[in-house]
Amino acid sequence: MTTETAGPTLIPVDSVLLAEADTLYIGNPYTPVVDPFDGSFYIPDMFSGRLLRFRRDGRLMLVYGRPGEGPGEFRGGPRVPMVLDDSTVAAQTTRSRRVNVFDRNTGKTSRVVSFPALAGITPPVVIGQEVWMTDFEVRRGTSLTRWHPSTDEFRSMGGLPEEYVASLSSDNWSYATLFRNASLASDGGRFVQGWSGLDEMFVLNLRGEVVDTANIPVARRKGVPADLRERIDIRRIPFRERLEGNSRLRQLFPRPGGGFVFTHHDQTALKMEPMPVLTAKVWVGILSSDLETACVDALVPRDFEIRPMETFRGDTLFVLDRRIDDSEKLQTWILMYLVSDEQCDWLSTEPARQGL
Repeated sequence: MTTETAGPTLIPVDSVLLAEADTLYIGNPYTPVVDPFDGSFYIPDMFSGRLLRFRRDGRLMLVYGRPGEGPGEFRGGPRVPMVLDDSTVAAQTTRSRRVNVFDRNTGKTSRVVSFPALAGITPPVVIGQEVWMTDFEVRRGTSLTRWHPSTDEFRSMGGLPEEYVASLSSDNWSYATLFRNASLASDGGRFVQGWSGLDEMFVLNLRGEVVDTANIPVARRKGVPADLRERIDIRRIPFRERLEGNSRLRQLFPRPGGGFVFTHHDQTALKMEPMPVLTAKVWVGILSSDLETACVDALVPRDFEIRPMETFRGDTLFVLDRRIDDSEKLQTWILMYLVSDEQCDWLSTEPARQGL
């Protein structure tokens, strides 16, 4: 592990306090999304079973959906929002593969779509009339799904990484289940996909086939042990160690001008019972456009009281920071950082790269 290399520079640019009330507050957020048309913030809240949209000044703008089992309702809460175009927003339910489609401008439910895939932790990639998302499908063993919203035609393709296949082939799926979250981004006509249980990122073609691989170097974060699957599936290490013993890839987005930005979490369990309460250190990295080098492990300069959630838009990192104020009320801030590579020490993504 190299600790002296310089990672990206994180430059604070702004912070926004989201307006919450006793009857409407963010209880358990998932991945936030920045609207590409007006810069507003979508916050999926699994606690309230609603998708909340806030203006850039922090005021509530719209609410999409509610908890329940019917059309426009979220069973277990919404997952990552999908801004399909300037009039359409969609979100998958946490405990089913059903997707609610809403009018972006009014919040009204348009329709409900049954999905064949469980989408990943990053927003889907919208290319023209096609929506691409990473998925985790055990029975088919696929890793990528294409959706045509105009016809609701789906095509699932690609295979899971070897470690995941080995886990699913064993009598203990713990590794594959615990690290099922995956991230997907697109740039220059190619997809790059990463999985939370690996330090590699995979380049996929439009058939979902892996055509190249980049090993993301570790400088200061924990990284992913090479024998992580064996530790979990075979040695069956304690649950706390599974949560805290490795880094987890979270977000992956294209950079303006080429390349990708991404985050890793090093989690800490504040308590384990009755359910784990987590916080995390957030590390930011950059993958070069040619995928041959990476600049890694800039620490977001914040001690988070509750596990943060984050997203990117362009070269800006948006971090959801939830903390208790002086009056013991929970506040939700969005912290913004410009991600710069001017001081980067670029490290090779060898030796895991593979030719076509």
